[in-house]
Amino acid sequence: MNGSILSRGLLCAVTLVCISAFCIPSTAAEMTFQLINDTERPLNLKFFSRAESRQEWPSKTKAYSVKPDSAVQQIKLICEEGEQICWGAWMTTQRISGEINGAAGQRATHTSKSSTGAGERGLRTCERCCHICKDGALTPATTLHDPKPDAK
Repeated sequence: MNGSILSRGLLCAVTLVCISAFCIPSTAAEMTFQLINDTERPLNLKFFSRAESRQEWPSKTKAYSVKPDSAVQQIKLICEEGEQICWGAWMTTQRISGEINGAAGQRATHTSKSSTGAGERGLRTCERCCHICKDGALTPATTLHDPKPDAK
């Protein structure tokens, strides 16, 4: 009977070791992105995980606003150590044309979006906008210039 209890105990210990080897908890890390907005307007900015989680910062429905400033602005993220994080920046502009629409006599407006990096939805590939998450990492300062108009 003692041999049977010992065997079960050993089997449980081996099972726990095997399970823990496959269930390694992910490690949270804090890294800092450094950006300079070299445009004349605020830019919307999001970060996108290229890992399976597809996490977005600040969230799927919100974006950071990066004010125009020649000084370095820092944004800290909590991410999973080793995952690739890419940023996307964009601005929306409205232009009022000389055209007059309808009986009310309102001028026509045209809205366009311009983006850089991974873009507004994080779908573009880019080399300089992606970094590997590492605890304590500080990215090189990236200067954001006027984004290019998105293709329609």
